[in-house]
Amino acid sequence: MRYFSDLLKTDQKGVAAIEFALTAPVLAVLMIGVVDVSNYISAVRKVTSAAHTAADLISQETDLTSSELSELFEASRLVIDPLDDTSLTLGAASVRFDDDTGDPGEDWTGSYNSGSVSNSEGLATDLGNAGESVIIVTATYTFTPTFSLVLTGTYNIEETAITRPRYINYVGLY
Repeated sequence: MRYFSDLLKTDQKGVAAIEFALTAPVLAVLMIGVVDVSNYISAVRKVTSAAHTAADLISQETDLTSSELSELFEASRLVIDPLDDTSLTLGAASVRFDDDTGDPGEDWTGSYNSGSVSNSEGLATDLGNAGESVIIVTATYTFTPTFSLVLTGTYNIEETAITRPRYINYVGLY
């Protein structure tokens, strides 16, 4: 019996396998967490890019039709590829500043997938002079983690971009 206990104290066979068995689950959870957090950061970046792309494309126009606005939203939607775009919404609003008083007033709105801009007049306050306008685009996206082990549930991402028309004081929607 004494020989067996001495053998257990000095025999190192299998130590690496036991250490691996103890650390592998922790390392796997860490790796899955890194993947989910990286995907979330990428989704935030893509939603930000979609909002700014839509605002920039609209600001380059002198006037728009509803179908042209839909095409600009479609181009902005493509920015989030390869993410699933079913939960992406885009809302755009043009806020025009009164020619006499300079007070902001919402002139037109448009949307993709039922998106909207909340409080567009409040967002535009102090951003323009009488006779000018600003374009406001809000993008929202619901992110669902791939593994849901470290990040659980869903996360709502929202970004608002505000630009001025590039070539004229006001972009009309007809």
